Amino acid sequence: MKKIVHIIMVVLVLLILAPIYITLIHSFMGMREIELDIGSILGGGDKMAAIPLLPTYPTLKNYRELLLYAESFYRMFWNSFLQAVPTVAGQILVAAPAAFVMAKYRFRGKRVLFWIYLAVMLMPFQVLMVSEYLVLKNISVINTHLAIILPGIFTTFPVFILMKVFMNIEDEVMEAARLDGAGAVTLLCRIGVPIGKGGIVSVAVLDFLECMNSIEAPLVFLRDKERWPLSLFFPAISVYNAGEVFAASVMIMIPAVLVFFLGDEYLETGFKAFQVKG
Repeated sequence: MKKIVHIIMVVLVLLILAPIYITLIHSFMGMREIELDIGSILGGGDKMAAIPLLPTYPTLKNYRELLLYAESFYRMFWNSFLQAVPTVAGQILVAAPAAFVMAKYRFRGKRVLFWIYLAVMLMPFQVLMVSEYLVLKNISVINTHLAIILPGIFTTFPVFILMKVFMNIEDEVMEAARLDGAGAVTLLCRIGVPIGKGGIVSVAVLDFLECMNSIEAPLVFLRDKERWPLSLFFPAISVYNAGEVFAASVMIMIPAVLVFFLGDEYLETGFKAFQVKG
């Protein structure tokens, strides 16, 4: 039974890694080789698609074209960080106090508020898109970076995750701190944040990856392509630009992978903290 489980896990891992590997090897291929391999998928040929293990004629042309001649790449790369970093920082500053109050305090309407949070979290972007657009238009931030940052800051997902993390804090610890004169802010800063830092870092990493991969919100809220993030680089893929698109995809993965490995020490701790005691 264990062998079957291991085989299934290996197959699932390979399926997850396959798109990354395909992207990587095709970023080192020329246009002609890409056309021969996957031209039928991209509308550039009628030959059955084939994925080689390695490029037949490896080249750095795609990276050279991308890094030396694609000026929009650097602009969009900067836009991604300009939108992602303030969004994640704002999410933590807003979500941590809200989650701490929801987890460790009792007040009237708490259950109703929790279900509202849960309902909003489960709603897809398309449901809230029109209302968000109208609000952002009324405060005159449409077609600015704030149109992406503000809705991201007040998302409910980090609150839900951190609330579960803060629930693991023992009530006795909270009571002892209150007896020593600690107020709500002190409890959060001296007890909540240190104990829940694994969960906070986990949320920051996951939110950063989500922000870097955002597509729908920039398309709706940003009319000016000068403010588009890197996730919208080459939205239309063809045989003629596929090499640069693959190279850009690899470059996009680099900061995401770095952030993931830098926060890896806290991710496991955060996921364990998410498991609320019964």
